[in-house]
Amino acid sequence: MINHLAPVQNPILSSGSPVLVSGASFAGLATAFWLDRLGYQVTIVEVASGLRRGGTPVDIEGETIGILERMGMFDAVRAKALPPRAFKFKDADDHTLGGFCIDAGAEEPARARFEIHRDDLLDILVSGIHGSVEILFGRSMKQLEDEPDGVTVTLDDGTRRTFAMVFGCDGNRSNTRKLVFGDEENFTYFMGGYVYLKVVPVTGILPANLSEVFSVPGRTAMLNGYDDRTDIGLAFRTEGEIDYDYRDRAQQRAMIHDHFDGLGWKVPTALKHVGTDDNFYFDRINQIRMPSWSKGRVVLVGDAGYCVSPVAGMGGSMAIIGAGRIAEALKRHGADYAAAFQEYHGKLHAFVEEVQERTANDGMATLFPADDAEMTERDRKLRAGELDP
Repeated sequence: MINHLAPVQNPILSSGSPVLVSGASFAGLATAFWLDRLGYQVTIVEVASGLRRGGTPVDIEGETIGILERMGMFDAVRAKALPPRAFKFKDADDHTLGGFCIDAGAEEPARARFEIHRDDLLDILVSGIHGSVEILFGRSMKQLEDEPDGVTVTLDDGTRRTFAMVFGCDGNRSNTRKLVFGDEENFTYFMGGYVYLKVVPVTGILPANLSEVFSVPGRTAMLNGYDDRTDIGLAFRTEGEIDYDYRDRAQQRAMIHDHFDGLGWKVPTALKHVGTDDNFYFDRINQIRMPSWSKGRVVLVGDAGYCVSPVAGMGGSMAIIGAGRIAEALKRHGADYAAAFQEYHGKLHAFVEEVQERTANDGMATLFPADDAEMTERDRKLRAGELDP
């Protein structure tokens, strides 16, 4: 937990003040980049032994493009961008019900949206801080003490260091959020389902540059095809949360089989890959909704403060947007970190709430319809061309 030992008033932060970033994924790396450019001495702590590689590609669109341009990284992202992908909704007989960009060669004008493999984006972001930011892998925060001159952080190896500010960029199950704000369940909005994601080095399941979705009420299978791999997504709806051990991968695989065994379409092919190893993602579909993203000298960026859920497909973009916004606020307010944190929340929270609401309602009903009524309405919108990509 965080200990508020004394109030801090009118702090003076020199340009070389030490700051700590918890988490070395997109939010952490982007935040560290901007803090370094603002003149802070930046340290990143990451509980994993190295960068967390693998996983599904990342969407880059909207404000994210402008931020990457200011970071000098957009050309590198564009060079690694994947070809546009068509998106098709399928029935059990593999007939196409509808979708987006189905015509061969169809492409968005001027490529307003890009997709890039996760590892490529990680490498680009790391290159921006190489040699100028300290990264401590295999370390995590154990305790934070908010003191008059800074936040004293105790790491899990017993090391104690004091920082002017701490930035929690450590994801949906943020350790920073737990230490500073308390029980994560107070801020978790359960969206009524669970999702399994796995990347397999197999290309024969569907053509490259194509996504396909097959649903029955309460269960959805989604496949993303690329030149060298296929993403497998399996999601099922529930009325309430399931009591399971997040460390027990065999139990999670069994739950997937319980919900998807016996389904048609390409589901049997996808299930052949479920039991191959433990290298997959499984979790509840949820959002993080908080009334404030900061307390004292600690502030949250990205999924740690405002996860919009995997359904939105905007986790990477929201992380980079959040990092850019907190940097702008710090640059504007200088030593007054409290004012910077307040501006960061004040200017970003409406956009976050809009994305979260759209995802929790339209997004879930479109990709993971819960019942016959939602299935019928989704299929009607597909036939009428009323769904936006």
